[in-house]
Amino acid sequence: MEGSVYLHNTSVMCLPYPRFLVERPDATARPADKMAEMQIDPDLAKRLFFEGATVVILNMPEGTEFGIDYNTWHVGPRFRGVKMIPPGIHFFHYSSVNRCNTKETGPRTGFFLSLHQRDLRVLHWNSSNEEVDLTPASEEDIEIMRSNLQEMDKFLGPYPYESLKKWISLTNFISEPVMKKLQPESGQICAFSEVLPVLAGKHTKDRAEQNLPRYDTECKSYAEGLARLPKMKLKAGTEIRFTEMPKQMYPDGATPEEITRHSMDLSYALETVINKQCSSQPQDVLAELQFAFICFLIGNVYDAFEHWKKLLNVLCRSENAIGKHRVLYTNLISVLYHQLNEIPADFFVDIVSQDNFLTSTLQVFFSYACSTTVDRTLRKKAEKFKAHLTKKFKWDFETEPDDCAPVVVELPEGLLLD
Repeated sequence: MEGSVYLHNTSVMCLPYPRFLVERPDATARPADKMAEMQIDPDLAKRLFFEGATVVILNMPEGTEFGIDYNTWHVGPRFRGVKMIPPGIHFFHYSSVNRCNTKETGPRTGFFLSLHQRDLRVLHWNSSNEEVDLTPASEEDIEIMRSNLQEMDKFLGPYPYESLKKWISLTNFISEPVMKKLQPESGQICAFSEVLPVLAGKHTKDRAEQNLPRYDTECKSYAEGLARLPKMKLKAGTEIRFTEMPKQMYPDGATPEEITRHSMDLSYALETVINKQCSSQPQDVLAELQFAFICFLIGNVYDAFEHWKKLLNVLCRSENAIGKHRVLYTNLISVLYHQLNEIPADFFVDIVSQDNFLTSTLQVFFSYACSTTVDRTLRKKAEKFKAHLTKKFKWDFETEPDDCAPVVVELPEGLLLD
């Protein structure tokens, strides 16, 4: 096909990658002439061609930054969607582009889809909201589109198989039920949260009813200016439904001694999370850890990164749970191994204090997991992971952790020491 870039070139079939998608706009993009050299196993190419899923997205504006999983491109005039998508969980994402200046892009928005063999999803671009409309197409529309897939084929880009292995390593614990439970009710995951004022304040009479000065009244201080800002709340249905981390790390009625113990060993807090969200399948904790990581790494959602840190902190500081949930922690090491391969070594360093959140957290974890009391298989894997991180990132896990210092805990109101 004239003007095509060949993404998958095999002895069985040559799959054109038309000009409606161009090179990735990020630093990892491969030049177009290199894309022609990528190869895929011929049998797998045939299987994906006939058995893979297809996602059709109609009317997406030219120039829109669009991606699936670990890949991003700019949309061209002929783009209609992606074909040959392997069954499983996938993350689609996009950013609107300023038509007057294509170098200016809006915040990233994304959504997860669980696709099945020969699945066909038909979506539309909503030009008013500048977003993909996730309203499911009718069965009739889907069947009409399916009957026209052969004609539509030349407008569909093949899934970039060369990144599938990495994608699976980052999402292998995310099941369809977990995906549906965590994603926002709206289905859209936005880099910047949609917020609304708690109280109306658009008109002068609204501000007068709340004893607030007029908008044009001069502020006498910075503090006064901040106080005048409206209180905001998340728009209902737009927030990612992460598990709420327990604010109390110990059971009700705990003695001062028990409060201290539970403040150092967070196993009680972890069990609370497991019993609340994934009592039937403790591995779902790892699914949520992966979900949060993808939302941050690819979706650019900072709140997801904060949740990832909180969840990882509880996992790594739960000494008793390490012995109880051997499989969970063996898999946690594998999850972290793949996640940390995607992030620069100095990313976790606090700019102000120069403390590295991850090294201090993992230092506590290794002090537990590398103990002789731990299952031998888990211990060996933890020791190997520790050596890998030390060699790759030059992180120091031998210096005495801060957790060895005295821990100050707050006792419940009214509880007195004997």
